[in-house]
Parts: sequence; structure tokens; C-alpha cells
Amino acid sequence: MLDLGVPEKAFLGETKQNVEQALTRNFLPTERIVVEQNILFFSLGNTNVLVETGVGSFRGFGERAGKLVDNLLAAGIDPVRIDAILCSHPHPDHVGGLCQADGQPTFPNASIYLAENDFAYWTDEALLDSWAAAAIRVARANLLPLRERLIFIRDGEEFLPGVTAHFTPGHTAEHICFKISVGTESLFLLGDLAHHAVLSLENPLLSFSADLEPVTAAKTRTRVFSTLADERTRVLGYHFPWPGLGHLAKQREGFRFVPEPIRW
Repeated sequence: MLDLGVPEKAFLGETKQNVEQALTRNFLPTERIVVEQNILFFSLGNTNVLVETGVGSFRGFGERAGKLVDNLLAAGIDPVRIDAILCSHPHPDHVGGLCQADGQPTFPNASIYLAENDFAYWTDEALLDSWAAAAIRVARANLLPLRERLIFIRDGEEFLPGVTAHFTPGHTAEHICFKISVGTESLFLLGDLAHHAVLSLENPLLSFSADLEPVTAAKTRTRVFSTLADERTRVLGYHFPWPGLGHLAKQREGFRFVPEPIRW
């Protein structure tokens, strides 16, 4: 669980009253925005894949985050069994769990896939005195010790069997959405293309405070959501209510999230 603070500071470009009304219509609290982290584990033959790693020991989003390892172990998954980690971008709630507080790798046998320009930007020492200092410190602490195990991927590349990278710029310069295809089925991982299952969908032009390029992020979000809705593609929302699986449907000037029933 990530505590993003009061709504009007997390989501920009709309009145406080309208944001509160949207939250109230959807039976959500209006005092603070709290979202999920739906971290996906799946296997490709003998390759065990994890998508994102959460915040790890970083406590910038409150004390209820950073439970990934405990949850993996509870599910019978030992971190040493992870072979590949996919990172949509190097923000704290996505790469913060790569290393433990003492600097040791949490997943000692995993290769890490991400975008090269995003890696360069979010580990740039020159930005340690900028507005992004906290995120830069987390990225440097988690990515630089693992530099030899980083694999940079390109837009449109199928870098693992059935797994394709789709660059979706705005939140970061080379934010990646991943598409997993097996036979006739596919799953599109939204990453941080959307930060809220209501606010980011009802008004896709609404800015999120951590977007590096807000105008680009809004355009990208609207374009990709429209395609996913038209093609009826199954999605996983990283920050949507657990487990985050469902579809996007067009609704007035925006979209709505339709949760998928649990498959037995």
C-alpha cells in the first residue's frame, strides 16, 4: 500500500471539489490517496519472472509498503528463484526492492530489464540536489550495485519469449508498459501509465504530481487507453485495487476500469 498524500497534491489540474466528488461517487476516502502495488510473478518455462519490486526499505510512502519478500515467501516463492525482473521505470516504488537496506541484492540470481535512458537519468549524480533527489538516491542505491546484471531493452522489442516492451513516455522519458502474450491470450501491464483506477481514468488528462512530462503523459495515457479499450485487451493496473486485473472501457470523455472475476 502506498500513501500518496492528500488528493489535490497528488493529482493536478482539477478542482479539489471535483476530485472529492469523483472519489465520493466511487465510495473512496477523500482525505488521502492510498493505492496498491500489484507485483506480478509468472514463469516462462524454466524462467521465473517478477514485474517490479516495490519500495523495499524506502519509507517515503508510509509504513505499510515494502512487504514483497514476505509475500513471496508466504506464496512459496524464494527470491533466489527469480531469474528476471522487469522494471517499467526506476522510481522508488518500482526498483526500491532490488537491494536490501544493507546493499545486498534481494534477488541474487536475477537479470534486470529496463530502459537505458531512464537508467541514466534516475541514477545521475548531478540530480542529487534537484527536486527528484529522493528518487535519485533510491535508484542509485538499488541499480548501481547491480550494474552488471542490467539489460537495456528497446521499444517494441520482444526481449523474452512472448514479452514485448512498449515505451509509453510522459511519467518518465522511457516509461515501459509490458505486454505478455501466450497463444491467443495477452495481458498489458499498465505500470505507471495510470496511478488511480478512478481519477486517472475518468479524466485521463489529469496530471499526476510525479509525472516528468505531464502533457506528454496525458496524451500517452489517452492514446494507449483508447487502443486497449477498442481492442478489448486485458490489463493489469499496478496501482489499481488488488489484484488489478480487468479491462478498460470508454466512458464519456474518459474511461472506466472493469475488474475481472477471479478465475478458478
